[in-house]
Amino acid sequence: MAGGSAPNVAPGPLAYNALGIFGAIAVVLAGWTTANPTIYRAGLAFQAIIPKTSTFWVTIIAGSVATLAGLFPAFAMKLLDFVALYGFILAPMGAIIVFEHFYGEKANIIIDYAEKMNVKFNRAVFWAWAISFGLCYFISVTFDVFLSFMTLPAWLLCGVLFLAMSKKRS
Repeated sequence: MAGGSAPNVAPGPLAYNALGIFGAIAVVLAGWTTANPTIYRAGLAFQAIIPKTSTFWVTIIAGSVATLAGLFPAFAMKLLDFVALYGFILAPMGAIIVFEHFYGEKANIIIDYAEKMNVKFNRAVFWAWAISFGLCYFISVTFDVFLSFMTLPAWLLCGVLFLAMSKKRS
C-alpha cells in the first residue's frame, strides 16, 4: 500500500483464485445487485436537477456514465479514495447521534443540548469531531493506513469524546 491508498486487490481475480468460476460469478452478482439500486438513486438525484426528464432516461444516463467511468480502473481507484475520505469525514457525525440517543441519559448529559439551550453551535460536537478526525487522519497519514480502516476508530473516539465533553458542561 502506498500513501495510505486503497489496497491493490481486485475482487474478481481474488474470488476466482479462491472459488473458481463460482467465485467470479458471485463477484459479478454482488456488483450487479449493489450497482442497480445505486444507479437508480443516482438517476433520481439527476431527476431532481432536471425534473421534466423521465425516471427511465435519467437512470439510463446515470448507468451509462457509471459504466463509462468503470472502464477506466485508475478513475475507479481514485473514486474509492474519495469515498473513503467523505465516509471518514461523515461517520463521526453519526456517532454523535448514536451515542447521544443510546448513552446520553446514562451519561447524564443534556439531550438535544443546542435546541434546549437555544444555541446555534454545539462546541462539544465540533471538538469531538475535530479531535477524532485529526488524530485518526494523522495516524492514517503517518503510519500509511488506508483511511477506511480508520473510520471505526474515529467513530468510537468521536462518540466517547462527545459524551465526555457534553458531561463536562452539564
